[in-house]
Amino acid sequence: ATGVTRPGLLCLGVIIALLSGCYEYLPVSATPELTGREVQLSLTDSGSAVLAPLVGYGIEAVDGTLVSDSDMRYRVAVTSIRRRDGQESDWNGESVNIPHSVVSTIMERRFSRARSTLFAAATTMAMVVARRAFGGTGGATTPGGNQSGGTGPR
Repeated sequence: ATGVTRPGLLCLGVIIALLSGCYEYLPVSATPELTGREVQLSLTDSGSAVLAPLVGYGIEAVDGTLVSDSDMRYRVAVTSIRRRDGQESDWNGESVNIPHSVVSTIMERRFSRARSTLFAAATTMAMVVARRAFGGTGGATTPGGNQSGGTGPR
């Protein structure tokens, strides 16, 4: 009989968590140390209007990699934008200059150890529950319970 061991399930859960780690955006003060990091710039109402010709109308936030931060503007390689109605659009790293004056909040995208751990635990528990619910050894049987794939004794 074959089966999945607890260490095997734990290992699988950890691998899943690492591959699909949970991230969160945390507010930060704008500093040069953010250059090269993933950020989210929330725009003011006037910022949404000012940037409309560049990124579209009704934009609430711009996500991407901070390329540079001068005294007057952020230069961002945009990966996505979020409109005020909640719709999101993916971008391909196009560079956009965003004046500091139109940004209400800057946040950095960071790996969330707590969320990833919770996700891994939940995934592992779901696998354990599914295994117990559907059980079995994983071997297929033919009608009548014969595992050899034949038609039975002759």
